[in-house]
Amino acid sequence: MSGTLKDESGRPLARTRVLACMTTVCLIGETGRDGRFSFSIDPAVDVVIKTEPDLAATPRRGAAMMPVRVAERRLVDVGGVYVPALPAGRAFGPGAAGPQVIEAGDGLQLTLSRSALKPRPGDVILDVAARRLPASRVPTFAALADEDVVAVYALHPFAAASAAPIAVRAPSDLRPGTRVRFRTINEIDGTFSPPAPGQAWGGYVATDPGAGIRELTWLVISR
Repeated sequence: MSGTLKDESGRPLARTRVLACMTTVCLIGETGRDGRFSFSIDPAVDVVIKTEPDLAATPRRGAAMMPVRVAERRLVDVGGVYVPALPAGRAFGPGAAGPQVIEAGDGLQLTLSRSALKPRPGDVILDVAARRLPASRVPTFAALADEDVVAVYALHPFAAASAAPIAVRAPSDLRPGTRVRFRTINEIDGTFSPPAPGQAWGGYVATDPGAGIRELTWLVISR
């Protein structure tokens, strides 16, 4: 498997760590001067090509994610894998009580509880942020081949998990009443979470009452 790691503007990212993760193992590599990377992976397996967030970069970099199904023994070129830039984010400290409505970025609104949110081991939750991927940067999701992807957001803090559903609201021009699905991509093997149901209203889509996502990775909204 090979590909090219790029920043949001499309420039190759040289000497950057990239991972190919499966259920039981993660392979670690580094891009060359031209941003190219490669891995040798035995089929058949679900893989997620990803990077770690870089909050020290300017602008901050979120995690790249590209789910790939390696079905047979042949070279798979996944093309460009894009690393999203993150906005500054909204503070979300440990003293917060009860569910909060957070304007995470690019119009995405999340309703979540600090007490229910658990970061990855070693991480500290300081803020919440979201970046909507431009349509030209959205990869093809083979698992959603029968659905139309409405929007994709990179979420921060990456891989934080919630014990309670996180309600989602995002801008949309879909016809009111259109049913939609909200899923996140598993950071371990690139599989999709069970869909949280929702629908379009005037100017936005939202999860149904009581429904929501459970992890902050990449959010995929489809219909």
